[in-house]
Amino acid sequence: MIKAIPIFCALLMAAGVGAQQTVPIKGAVGNCVIANISPEKAKETALFNAKLDALRKAGIAENLIVDVTQMGEIFLETSNLEIGGGITGFDLVSDNIRFIEQGGAKVLVAEVVINATVMKYTHANDPSFRVQVQGVRSAYREKETLTFSVTPYQDGYLRIFLFEEDGAGDQLYPDKEKEPDVMFRKDKTMRFPLNGQYYYRLEKSDKNKAKEINRILFLFLKDNVHFTGNHISLQAVSNWKATISPDRRTQVFTEFAIER
Repeated sequence: MIKAIPIFCALLMAAGVGAQQTVPIKGAVGNCVIANISPEKAKETALFNAKLDALRKAGIAENLIVDVTQMGEIFLETSNLEIGGGITGFDLVSDNIRFIEQGGAKVLVAEVVINATVMKYTHANDPSFRVQVQGVRSAYREKETLTFSVTPYQDGYLRIFLFEEDGAGDQLYPDKEKEPDVMFRKDKTMRFPLNGQYYYRLEKSDKNKAKEINRILFLFLKDNVHFTGNHISLQAVSNWKATISPDRRTQVFTEFAIER
């Protein structure tokens, strides 16, 4: 079993990036008050806020409009029309938990400092470049099989990434040996698995847990570009995605539970 993709372990056993301006940002800071959340979650939120601080310091926009979906702060979809840029990488300088003065009282906060690389986009997103994903349910029983369909509104190339709760991941499609890369044609529905000799069986990586959350990113691209990192994770894919001009990509991000 590959930990990064426990939901698809049976699959392994079964018969344009445009020219953009990059800006290095030193000492971007994010904070989060630790109240009714765990210290770990507070640090995640502080990291998210540090990324927003880096975008502001890069002069992307004063007022950021951010749509943070349920998968958390690491993989955020920002409004490119509003901020015009993304974080393509960062180094963690420090992450601390400490007391600060706030409103005349001491409060416990998580503070994260990063050095980030911000890419400024020269084009906004293309609202006509869309893709529809159907068939992914919100919950499955263990050992059920997963099927879904993808329908693009324009020609393009599909990348499907899988992520566990901790952000570890893998790429489901394309697969060089089982389901190679093809161009998806406008308005033609493609049903997965594309290869009828394989199936996607759902399994939890931790058998002691009653429920595990898994996430799928469907990234649809105008250009035939591939993920180039050494390992796949929510963070690594987020950084790579940010290097692609928003007018050259669109995405659907969904999650589901695997239950006993």
